[in-house]
Amino acid sequence: MKFGICYCYWSKDWEGTDYPQTIARARKCGFDVLEIFYGRLLDMAQTEVDEIKAACKEYDVELYCCGGFDKEHDLTQKDPAARAHAIEKAKEIIKAASRVGSRNFSGINYSQWCNFDNPLDKEERLSLAVPSLQEVGKFAGDYGLSWNMEVVNRFENYLLNTAKEAVDLCKEVNSPNINILLDIFHGMIEEDDLAEAIKTAGDHLGHYHMGSNNRRPPRPGFLPWKDVCQALKDINYDRCVSFEPLVRTGGTVALGGGNVWREMLPQGADDKMLDDILIESLNFIKGMF
Repeated sequence: MKFGICYCYWSKDWEGTDYPQTIARARKCGFDVLEIFYGRLLDMAQTEVDEIKAACKEYDVELYCCGGFDKEHDLTQKDPAARAHAIEKAKEIIKAASRVGSRNFSGINYSQWCNFDNPLDKEERLSLAVPSLQEVGKFAGDYGLSWNMEVVNRFENYLLNTAKEAVDLCKEVNSPNINILLDIFHGMIEEDDLAEAIKTAGDHLGHYHMGSNNRRPPRPGFLPWKDVCQALKDINYDRCVSFEPLVRTGGTVALGGGNVWREMLPQGADDKMLDDILIESLNFIKGMF
């Protein structure tokens, strides 16, 4: 089992230019993986790529990528030409992620994030996703990358809201490189049982996001942490559990999808306190395992 942390915990923005330093910080806090947004990777200078890879090697930290798609990247578009263009965009992302050594890309990477123009077309859109994802999965296989479709709540997408829906799509696609990202925050809204959702995903589970109900780092509370961790053990999950705390106001995280409208950190929290909170959270979850 690996443990990861999303870059945005330490930043108000989804992306940054301090990835080598943050890789070192992730290791200092006990994490094996740093998860970053994919956007800057598409045109990143080779010198920065080299610095990132060197930091990953020095600190023994893997880099994972994530993100949510806009209309141009939507793999379920009805227009064949637009859909073919989106597939090519997905391939560009796979190549960009591979440049920094990433073998994992997760998010709403199958359709448009927060688009509800045609919710009654759900079944048609899902059927259009199948051949698109089959082509993306084949390409991802050439790079040894797992393309993990995120199951999100009804307020962010209408195609995949439960683990069962995601598994059904995975089975239709039938590619070992097309898998599922479950996130406890979304599951808390949509699933009847968080542990059963993990068992439903089974071998298709390529990544798992953890956070408290209000998107702070995992901590004691009413979420069934023991049941969730036991379910991951029951399915012999040996990939990564990443923390995705969305706790900062005033940046692209808050204004560009994270919807953080109040300060979620203790007043006056400095860098040391941020790290201490994270270390305590990681120890708590490791204790559940």
